[in-house]
This record gives sequence, C-alpha cells and structure tokens, in this order.
Amino acid sequence: MNKTEFCRRIDYSLLWQSRSRSSVKKRSQEVLKYGFACLCCFPGDVLIAKEIIGDKASISGVVGFPLGFETIQTKIHESLVAIDNGANELDIVMNIARFKDGDYDYVLDELTQVVEAAKNKKSDCIVKVIIETPHLKDQDELAKACELVIDSGADYVKQATGFATGYDATGSADYTDEMVGPYDNTGIDNLKTIRNIVNDKVKIKASGNPENLDECIYYIQELGVSRIGNDYIVQWLEEAGEDYWQDKY
Repeated sequence: MNKTEFCRRIDYSLLWQSRSRSSVKKRSQEVLKYGFACLCCFPGDVLIAKEIIGDKASISGVVGFPLGFETIQTKIHESLVAIDNGANELDIVMNIARFKDGDYDYVLDELTQVVEAAKNKKSDCIVKVIIETPHLKDQDELAKACELVIDSGADYVKQATGFATGYDATGSADYTDEMVGPYDNTGIDNLKTIRNIVNDKVKIKASGNPENLDECIYYIQELGVSRIGNDYIVQWLEEAGEDYWQDKY
C-alpha cells in the first residue's frame, strides 16, 4: 500500500463544538492536499467545505451527532439538508438509547427511513451508520447492531462518535478491549469481531483511536476496513515522511 492509496481510505473530520469557519476551511484544504477520501463535518459546515473541496473529494454530513436521540423526522431533515448543501455521504448515529432498550424494530425503522430518504434524494449517497460500540457490551449486542445496519440498506457500519459516555456497569464484553471511555471497545479486538459478523455484507469504517500509521494500515490490510476516521492522520503523515512508505508496497 502506498501513501496515495492509504490516504484514499481516510475520512478526515471536524466535529468540535468550538470549530471556526477558518478551521473548516483549513481541514478542507488538507483533504485536498493529502488526497483524503472525505471531510466529515456538521451539515451547517458542508457549504463552507464545498466551496473549497468542490467535487475533488467527498463531503459527509453527520446526522444525529453525537447522541443519536433525535426523532426520525429530524434525522431525515438533517440528512436532506446536508445533501442539499453539497454532501454526498452521511454518517448517521443510530438511536443507541432505543437499541439498549431492546426496541430493535424502532431502530431498524429509523435507519431504513433515513437511508431511503437519503438515497431517494441522491441515489449514490454513501450512508455510514454509527453504532457506538463503547455501549455494546457483549457480542450479541454487537451482532444485532450490525444486523440492523445491514438490513437498513446502509453502506457502512461505523464504530463510534468519540463522544460516548456513561454506562450502568451491567454485562461484559466477550472481546478484550477496555470498557468505559468514548474510545473503548473500538480497537483491534472490536474490529475483528465486527469483520467476522458482517463478512462482506457491509463495509466497515473504523473510528476508534488507533495509535499510529502502522495500526491504521493493519486495519486496512488485515481486517478489511474500508475507511478510517481519525484526527491525527496529518500529524502522523508529516512525522513519518516519505521514507516511511518505501517498505509498504
């Protein structure tokens, strides 16, 4: 894998509450500079990003981010606004509270309606569903969440928002990642489990907290991950330099 191929797998994001217009512009420029697949941002920032990125890369609007508690109608509206503003991808947070209550019919109905609305608006829109794996504490829950994503017609299952907090300490994970913070249950063990669950029925976006470029490449080459969302990629690329890629072919 060369640097260009690697960068085409990266979803670069800007999802801070305190983001500025200049930070949106800067990240948009970095998407073009490094050849990243996509800039992932809030629907209200899509227009700013579109002015810079145009059609040279994808723009993904987040929907229901980061908590996922919005009504179905609100998520549909947010999706359509993002598309109207120039997004050609969406990263949707499923209703994790309803899922944890076992209301799987609601979650599937929500996801299906949002996916259908997006694809009716823009047939080639890529839809990623965030299942918030830090809250999924056993393999059965993880498998069920992946099943709902597959059944909804979405294109990707995505691990986490990076904002997950709070857990009532019931249950245990039968993979070995740590189990409390916003990036827990998002590592290699979790990705291996997701890969075994979904096979090739849906693509995978890793959005945990990999430690370096080597781990990211491992995700892609060994675990079949199609996209990686990470805020440190530019820093790692600059620190690694061009020599890093000489033995990666």
